Amino acid sequence: MPEWLKRLTKTDIRNTIALTIVYGVFIALFLLIYNPIPKENHDTVNVMIGFITGTALGGIMGFYFSSSKTDKKHEGE
Repeated sequence: MPEWLKRLTKTDIRNTIALTIVYGVFIALFLLIYNPIPKENHDTVNVMIGFITGTALGGIMGFYFSSSKTDKKHEGE
């Protein structure tokens, strides 16, 4: 196993997955802006993009920017 792989922590992996999802959502939005969507698929694509952005980005933002147990623990001290 390579040395750099041994040094990876859970935080590194979590951050990498989050950035990959965020970049993927923005790439999908960029492609939708510049590629025409067939009229019969327009509603389906809107629902899919809304679901992806709402769950993926919402979950990531909620994880990184919401208060956590450690924040509440520090407030009680």
